[in-house]
Amino acid sequence: MRTRTRRVVGIVAVALTLATASACEVPDHLVENWVQRWPAVTSSEGRWFVDHVGRVVLLRGVNEVYKSPPYHPAAEGFGDDDAAFLAERGFNVVRLGVSFMALMPEPGVVDAGYVTAIEGSVQALSRHRIHAILDFHQDGYGPLTHGNGMPAWATLTDGLPNPDVPFPAYYVQNPALQRAFDNFWANREVEGVGLQDHYAHAAGELARRLARYRWVLGYEAMNEPWPGTDWTACATGCPDLEAELLVPFYERFDTAVRAWDADAIVMYEPFVLFNFGHTDTTLPRIGPNGALAPHVYALSPEEDASVIARSVAAGDASGQAVVIGEFGATNDRATLERQAGQLDDGLLSWAFWAYNENMVWNQHQPPGPGNMVESTMAALTRPYPRLTDGTPLELAFDPVTRTMTNRYSTTRPDGSQGDRGLSAYEVPATVFPDGYSVDVVGGRVRSAPCAPVLIVEAAKGGAEVSVTVTPGGDCAA
Repeated sequence: MRTRTRRVVGIVAVALTLATASACEVPDHLVENWVQRWPAVTSSEGRWFVDHVGRVVLLRGVNEVYKSPPYHPAAEGFGDDDAAFLAERGFNVVRLGVSFMALMPEPGVVDAGYVTAIEGSVQALSRHRIHAILDFHQDGYGPLTHGNGMPAWATLTDGLPNPDVPFPAYYVQNPALQRAFDNFWANREVEGVGLQDHYAHAAGELARRLARYRWVLGYEAMNEPWPGTDWTACATGCPDLEAELLVPFYERFDTAVRAWDADAIVMYEPFVLFNFGHTDTTLPRIGPNGALAPHVYALSPEEDASVIARSVAAGDASGQAVVIGEFGATNDRATLERQAGQLDDGLLSWAFWAYNENMVWNQHQPPGPGNMVESTMAALTRPYPRLTDGTPLELAFDPVTRTMTNRYSTTRPDGSQGDRGLSAYEVPATVFPDGYSVDVVGGRVRSAPCAPVLIVEAAKGGAEVSVTVTPGGDCAA
């Protein structure tokens, strides 16, 4: 089981060092050391992800999900060069797909080789201080119902018609697919063990192997769950079905993961119909460190805004962190810039769909010019406050003028005041090739001119800080 021992030792060492400095001043060398040791997310507070002392960490990242054999990123070339590339661009999270059919190809049998392959991707990300979300991914239940994710042995269709209908129409036109979900939610037994119990056991075994990695942000129970035969009830909201079907499953998953990784953040989604902007979710916070992970896939800018607003409201109402686990699935730059701006308006963490499908051409080759979708990468490489010693209040980036504005309270989400008041911003060189200038109200810049990470220190006793970053600056100052 993961423990906090090493983390606590590190915190104590830093605290002892800081005790030698003035309470009002942080020596420059300690500021630089702090930047080099990006803190990882360790828990959540309200709707925010936070580090070990309660500073807010915003997540910006991508999906990396493989739906064909052997169902893991390394087989398609995802490795250290991709992690380094993403880190250089300012991304700090990757949602890694995990296939239940590959993890447990037979009832009760976990494939250790597959776990090792997933662990290799986690190691590559960890070397570059990128968080990993282990996403148990399915679409259309499994191959037996013309989808992916769930093994044939766990696909109980009761012999209903199984037409070969493509995504996403198969959810509403394939009776076998709907019945497979019905039987999963009912926890029907296979070899004397419920389907959900098999699934939870597999999740626990993965957590057992990965618990030692502090850059594992957490585990997502199921991608885009479908309510089953009675799906029409969820077109406008189905709190009863969420409580009856999703909550017991998520509780099983949460318990299995925490048996090995007590500190992990366990993430869960509403039914997939939430993602279109016409329904709410009443999912409660499940477990001690749960997070809501909906997707934004509406059909208009207004409906995208509705999903985002409903996600924020759900997080606030249930007191759980929120991350948009998927959005995009397009290479239209204007759409991506608009969606990223809407997510900034909501002060939300996010992961774009998808690195392997929409950002690079060939992962067996190094990523970069000539081997990436330039417009998509440009649309999503944005400056943002990665670490806030306080609570974010406002964030915006204008891709035309390349101006970022940010405002935050110096009070952390838990109500405490920052002891050092240091906040950090990703300012990618691809956005500011000629450097940048900074205007701070309520604080001051503590990093070197045009540093790759901008450090801002709040004024002692101040209530708010405003930061504006614009292109161009005297980088030799």
